[in-house]
Amino acid sequence: MVTLLGAHTVGIAHCNFFQDRLSPVPDKTMDPTLAAQLLKTCAKSSATAFLDQNTSFTVDNEYYRQITLRKGILTIDQELTLDKSSAPIVTSFAANKDVFSQSFANAMIKMANIDVLVGSAGEIRKNCGVFNQKANRKVVN
Repeated sequence: MVTLLGAHTVGIAHCNFFQDRLSPVPDKTMDPTLAAQLLKTCAKSSATAFLDQNTSFTVDNEYYRQITLRKGILTIDQELTLDKSSAPIVTSFAANKDVFSQSFANAMIKMANIDVLVGSAGEIRKNCGVFNQKANRKVVN
């Protein structure tokens, strides 16, 4: 999972997903300069922020370097550096782009080999965090 979260190196998030880290009291685990910058960005309606503040359009290990500097946008990103089981992996990826690149490629290959559920065995969710209502279920064929 630590490796797959590296996809955030090219991702964005709408401010409502991390607004709670900015106010009323800024999250102590976030770099205060970044928090102030994001507070200004998020003052605009429908604002978004890049999850990788430096190389937003490149798949690289910069995302990991940033979260080691307390510049994770989402809580889950920053928590990777706070957890004793994931922190060493983050540190390794931040220090060596080749280690991250190889691990990310391997993880994507593994994910591609996951069997997709079809027919009545699977569903396309309207909201990824909630099962569809039975009447609204859309079956995958």
